Amino acid sequence: MTEQIRTVGIVGVGLIGASLGMALRARRIADRVVGMDTDPRALDAARRRGAIDDSVELDRAGEVDLLVVAVPPAAVVGVALHAAETMRPGSILIDVASTKGQIVKELDGRLPSGIRYVGGHPMAGSAGQGADAADPSLLTGRPFLLTPTGHTDPDALQAMRILVERLGMHPILLTPGDHDELVAQISHVPYLVAVAAVNAAAADALPLHGPAFTDLARVAGSSVDLWVQICGGNTAAITRALAAVRRELDRLEQALAEETSLRPVLESARRRAHALDPGEVSGIRKEPT
Repeated sequence: MTEQIRTVGIVGVGLIGASLGMALRARRIADRVVGMDTDPRALDAARRRGAIDDSVELDRAGEVDLLVVAVPPAAVVGVALHAAETMRPGSILIDVASTKGQIVKELDGRLPSGIRYVGGHPMAGSAGQGADAADPSLLTGRPFLLTPTGHTDPDALQAMRILVERLGMHPILLTPGDHDELVAQISHVPYLVAVAAVNAAAADALPLHGPAFTDLARVAGSSVDLWVQICGGNTAAITRALAAVRRELDRLEQALAEETSLRPVLESARRRAHALDPGEVSGIRKEPT
């Protein structure tokens, strides 16, 4: 199936959209990559960086075999529904938003007959924004989460799994609900914890920051507009994950009074941290139920 994906359209040529375009072209996965964006400056930057061959209007989505919707989460459903009106039957549509439950629910079964939708989320990124910050190496070795449902066309899903592997990424299948629960814990809440740490620091402490605080500040310095949308689209799972972090903070506070209690907590975190291999995904291989 993947060999039939000759033309890929990318709606939204920001950091992730442009990085995907650069990888698709560098690895010769598609014969042609076209960009679609309401901002002509973004398209110019994507073209300059080699992320797209050229640009077309969204109404020309019928020219592509695969359409990647890489717009902010709140815009995904509207853009996907509009683009699908002109897509060819048999073509594939995938979004790459970092929340899945509500988006998949709204798109499943609502697209025109023959348009095959797969929910997706590449676990990649950087502190940069826009096509000027795009880099295909951001994707290499990273998980690419796919969230099929009972409505998902199996051939389209298989085509996406093969394409993800050709991008040098690791396809991992999750239900939309499992996706949102797990990503809340390892992406959404870490951002909020960084926000809390930066806000909690006294003003006269900020000039003294070291590498650890710099890393937190980098995370907290991400796009506020984007994170408002992410948090709004995954509130329940984020709330549960925050509660788990709060319990760990309480545990740390209690352990501070006695070194024999503190050490096991710190050692547990250290072991888990050292078990993470940044070059390899060893974790979840869940099939949706």
